[in-house]
Amino acid sequence: MFCSVILRGATKQIDRLFTYRVPDELSDTVSAGSLVSIPFGKGDSQRCAVVVELKDSFEGDESVIKDIASVISGQPVLKPDQLALIDKISDRFNCTKGDVVELMVPSCVVNHKNPAEVFVELISRETAEDVLTSETLRSAAHINILEYLLDRGKCTRKELMSSLSCSAAQVKALEDKGLVRLVKELSDNEVPIIADQDVPQGKFTEEYDLSDEQKAAVKEILNGIDKKNPATYLLFGITGSGKTEVYLNCAKKVIAEGGSVIYMVPEISLTPQTINWIKGRLGDSVAVLHSRLTDKQRYEQWNNIRTGKAKVIVGPRSGVFAPAVDLRLIILDEEHDSSYKSESHPRYSAKDIARMRSQITGCSVVLGSATPSVESFYAANAGAYKLLELKNRARQEAKLPEIVPVDMKEQIKLGSGDMLSLPLRQAMSVAFSENKQVILLLNRRGFSRTLVCEGCGEPVTCKNCSVAMTLHNNRRNGTQSLICHYCGYTVPSYEAKCNVCGGNRFTKAGFGTQQLEELLHKVFPHEKVLRMDQDSTMTPGAHKEIIEKFANKEASILIGTQMIAKGLDFPDCTVVGVLSSDLMLASSSFKASERAFQLITQAAGRAGRGDHPGTVFIQSYRPEQPLFKFACTQNYRAFYNQEIEYRQKLKLPPFKAVGEIVLSLPEEDLLVQRANILAKYLNEFISYQDKKYQFEVYGPIPCVIYELRGRYRMSFVIKAVNKSAINSVFKRLIEDFDHTKFPLSFDNDPQEG
Repeated sequence: MFCSVILRGATKQIDRLFTYRVPDELSDTVSAGSLVSIPFGKGDSQRCAVVVELKDSFEGDESVIKDIASVISGQPVLKPDQLALIDKISDRFNCTKGDVVELMVPSCVVNHKNPAEVFVELISRETAEDVLTSETLRSAAHINILEYLLDRGKCTRKELMSSLSCSAAQVKALEDKGLVRLVKELSDNEVPIIADQDVPQGKFTEEYDLSDEQKAAVKEILNGIDKKNPATYLLFGITGSGKTEVYLNCAKKVIAEGGSVIYMVPEISLTPQTINWIKGRLGDSVAVLHSRLTDKQRYEQWNNIRTGKAKVIVGPRSGVFAPAVDLRLIILDEEHDSSYKSESHPRYSAKDIARMRSQITGCSVVLGSATPSVESFYAANAGAYKLLELKNRARQEAKLPEIVPVDMKEQIKLGSGDMLSLPLRQAMSVAFSENKQVILLLNRRGFSRTLVCEGCGEPVTCKNCSVAMTLHNNRRNGTQSLICHYCGYTVPSYEAKCNVCGGNRFTKAGFGTQQLEELLHKVFPHEKVLRMDQDSTMTPGAHKEIIEKFANKEASILIGTQMIAKGLDFPDCTVVGVLSSDLMLASSSFKASERAFQLITQAAGRAGRGDHPGTVFIQSYRPEQPLFKFACTQNYRAFYNQEIEYRQKLKLPPFKAVGEIVLSLPEEDLLVQRANILAKYLNEFISYQDKKYQFEVYGPIPCVIYELRGRYRMSFVIKAVNKSAINSVFKRLIEDFDHTKFPLSFDNDPQEG
C-alpha cells in the first residue's frame, strides 16, 4: 500500500504531494488524516507529515519509494472535512499546503509523547536586581524578562514568551549573559491557566425565559440545522439584547442530538465571563482552547475534541481549525472584531474559513454583533446572509443607557483639564455615593502617528482618500512628512493645513492609562482603581483576576483600553466614560470610523445592564461629528448608511477588494531600489489585464511602521473587483520574483492602513 503525504510546515519549494510506502506492520494504523514521521531528502532527515490519500499502486519505479518511518498518532489527526479544506485555504490565503497543515495540527500534537518542558530561572536574584538597578540593559524585552522572573520565579519558556511576547532568541541572549539558565524538566504538575475545569455555579447555570425576538432567532437557526440546509446568519442585536442566550440555546440543541459546535470569541483570555456562561450551561462537554495553555493541557483539550468527548469547542480564531466530530454549528461572537483576522502569515480570516467549512460539512454559521462589520451588514442586506434582529434588551428593566456628548473645548475653558470633564466627574461622584461602579475607556492604539488640529480637533486627512495621514520621519534630512497609506499622497508636515478650518497649528494630543490612573487617585482618593491594559495584564491569569475583582466590587473604577469593552457584564456599573474619542478617528485605516463607532457602542453597552439605568459620557473636541451623534442614539443603521456611501464613492470594500504587498529589507537604499523595480513590474502587468478586473495600483508607500525589527518596509496597495483577482496578481509575483531578493508578504484583506 502507498500513500500521498503533505509535509507539515512545507516551504514553497517542497509544497507538493510526496508518495511513500506503508510497511505491512503499519497498514492497520495508517489512514487518511494520519500523522506520520517520514525520512525526507538525501539525508533522510525525519519530517512530520499528514497522509491525505491511500492507494494500492504506484505508477513508476517503486524502488525509489521510501517507507514511512512511524505513525505519530494512532488515530487520524485530521477529519475528512479538514483534508478537503487544505487546498481551498492554500489558494485563498496565498500560503503553502504545509502552512495549512501546521495551522490544523498544532505542535502539541506532534510533540505530545515527549512531555519535557524548557524552564527558565534566574541564576542569581541579587545579580538580576543589580543589573536592573544599574540600568545597563538596553533591551526592553530583556528588562521585562528579568522583572517577570523576579516576580514569578521559575517558569516555562513557553509561558514567558507568551506572557511577554518575547522570542526564544531574547531568552537565549540573557542565558549568554549569564543571567538566566535554561533547563529541561518533566512538567506533570501543570496548573491550568484558564477558568477552572469545574462547572461554574450560581448565575452561570441559571436558565432564562427567552423573549419573542430570541425565540424567533433560535427557531430560524435550528430550522436551518435540522433541515441540513446550511446558511450564514447575521444576528444583529443591541448590547444586552441576549445574543449569548441565543447561542447557548442553539448549541444545547445541537449537542443533545450528538453534533458539535465551534464557539469562537475574540481574544479568549479577555472573556472569562463568557467561558463561565458556556461551561455553566453546557457542562463538561466543553473544551477551551487558549494561547496560554501548556502543551500538555492543549493536547488534552485537542484530543477531547478529536475523540468527540468535547462537543463544544470554545476558542479564538484558531478554533475554526478544531477537529470537531459531526460539526453542525459555528458561532462567531462579536463578528466585527479585527482579531478574527490573522496579521501574521498565513493571513487567514476565521470568518472566511468558517463559511468554507460550512460548504463542506453542511453546518450553519452564526455571526453575532451589536455593531456588525460594514461588509457583513452589506452581505445581509444583499441576501448573502440571513439577517436576524434583536431590537430590545433581554431584561425589560435593563434600559439602554443615556449617552451624553461632552464638548472638551468648553470643558478646558472651564478648567477641567483634558482628561476628565466636569459632568463625568459629577456623575462618578453620584455613582460612588450610591455604591455603584464606573468604567473609563481610553484607547490609544496608533494615535501618536498623526497630527490633530488645535483649532477644531480634526486630524490631517488625505485630500484623495478622506483617511488620516500618517506622520513619518525623513531619515535623510531630519524633517517630517505626512503620508496617505492608500494613495501615497505626501505633504511636508510644515505645509500641513486643516481640511476643515484651514488652521496650521497641530498637536500629537493624547494621554495614557497610567496618567489617567494617577489623576483618579488625586480626584477620588478614597476609591479603588483597577487598570486593564497591555502593561497590567502580562502575567497569566491577570485578565481574569482584574475582572473578578471588579465583579466582586473590590474596586469602584475600572480603566483600560479596548479590551474592557468586550463581552463584560457588570450589573452595578452605571457610568461609562469614553475619553479622547476623537483620536479613534486619527488612524490611517479606511475602517477608522467603523472601529470608532463599534468601540464606543460596545463600551456604552457596559452601562446599565442591571436594575439601575446607566449613563455614558463621550468626551470629544467635536461632538457635532455625525459619528458621535449616531453613537449617542445607538443608531447603527444611520451610521451604516453614511459609511456605505463613503465606501462606494471611494470604491472600498465591499464594493472593491483591497490587497496589500509588503517588501521588507534590512538596507534602506536597497529597499527603495527594489521597490521601484517591483512598482514598474506591477504597473506593466496590470496594464495588460482585462478591464473587467478593475485593477488599481498605488505605491510604493512607506508602511505605517516603516522600520520594524531591523528591517525597512514598503507597501503596495491593489484594488480589484474581487479577492480572486488580487490573488492572481500575488501568485504571479510569487512565481516571477526570487523571494530571497524580494522578501514579499501578501494580504488580500488588510485590516490596518
